Amino acid sequence: MTATLHHVTADAGPGATPLRQFTPTEERILTAALGLIGRRGVRRLGMQEIAEAAGVSRGTLYRYFPSKDHVLTAAADFDERRFSIGLDEVLAVAGAPEDQIRAFMAYAFDFIRAHPCRPLFESESGFVMSYLLDHLPSLRAELVLRLGAALDTVPAVAAGALGREQLVDVIVRLFAASWIIPESDDASLVHSVNCILQTASA
Repeated sequence: MTATLHHVTADAGPGATPLRQFTPTEERILTAALGLIGRRGVRRLGMQEIAEAAGVSRGTLYRYFPSKDHVLTAAADFDERRFSIGLDEVLAVAGAPEDQIRAFMAYAFDFIRAHPCRPLFESESGFVMSYLLDHLPSLRAELVLRLGAALDTVPAVAAGALGREQLVDVIVRLFAASWIIPESDDASLVHSVNCILQTASA
């Protein structure tokens, strides 16, 4: 089974594409689908069980999503919307640029840790690797756009040793590694990364 998964970038200012909008019924279906993907995998995922898990009829499911590929594509967009909206909220609360970097790191690793599809790598590693390779470039571009000047608070960037894009590339690769190899202590990992970036709180 193959699925074409496309990326919709957050509305984070100039150069960003508005997030795809979802109805409450669509969100209900896609939340159920993400949970099933994590538990059963992509290959075994069926439209009937998606309908049952979401508590909707098959007719309703097919009205919104004509095929499993449509569900998978929408689920990818919905998941990215969840991440982007959550990141917006975290950055708004953090306030100062240096606090935004710490808040972002904690949020991103927590998002990965709690993701319903994280177990998928154990059963369908090829699908996960293909998904990551397809989506990480656009994630890098989005993070450079969204974090902006906050990246300049990292000493290596401030000193000119790294550019914003280079720093984000390293961070995104850490995300991918964390997805594939679960850490035993989430808080310790975030603290270690912040220490490496020299953004850890005193």
